[in-house]
Amino acid sequence: MMAGNSLVKKLAQVMKQVPYIQKRGRNSFHGYNYATEADVNEKVREVLAEQNVIMLPSMKGHELRETVTAKGQTEYIIRVDMDFTFIDGDTGEQLTISMSGEGQDRGDKAIYKAISGAQKYALMKVFMIPTGDDPEGDEGVDERNHGKATEQPRKPSNVTDINEQLKGTATSAQLKAVESAIAKKKLQPDEVAVVLQKFGVARIEELQAGDVGNAVKEIMNFKVAK
Repeated sequence: MMAGNSLVKKLAQVMKQVPYIQKRGRNSFHGYNYATEADVNEKVREVLAEQNVIMLPSMKGHELRETVTAKGQTEYIIRVDMDFTFIDGDTGEQLTISMSGEGQDRGDKAIYKAISGAQKYALMKVFMIPTGDDPEGDEGVDERNHGKATEQPRKPSNVTDINEQLKGTATSAQLKAVESAIAKKKLQPDEVAVVLQKFGVARIEELQAGDVGNAVKEIMNFKVAK
């Protein structure tokens, strides 16, 4: 569903009320300041809530590869392709934007960095929030990669934990968004079951985290029998 006049006006209000975000993060390795993901989320979330608008993330795809740092350590780089859907709680109008993000880590944090980065830049670009140059502030990765490094564009066999995180069940906050959409559309249990069947589950608690955004869309677009 395309965004209607009400949703566009509400998003424009966010642009008016969040004209700038102070750079409170510091990357000491390369010597620059940056606006943190937490600061961006906090500022935008407050105004979206005032406008009765929510934003739901949905992962469209991901790619995992290895890299070897200058110190000979193996780390993982993950790229995620995300959809972010703004939904007007008053009218049900929707607007979806797409953004990709990458994260690098020696353990299991690469996926979280990638998702957080995609969301941060999606908000900054949609609402045209000026901060100047804004590379990610992970100085630990910068330091480990300083010098010659090689990258292997393949999926290693020991990344099961990271892939499992992509398949995790929805969080309580995501489930509340689904329940809110069901209540707004006044769907009956049998109608909810029809929607859930499209995602291969019988209960909303079984929804995968990456399917929540699409599930809410299906609910909001569900044609209720009169």
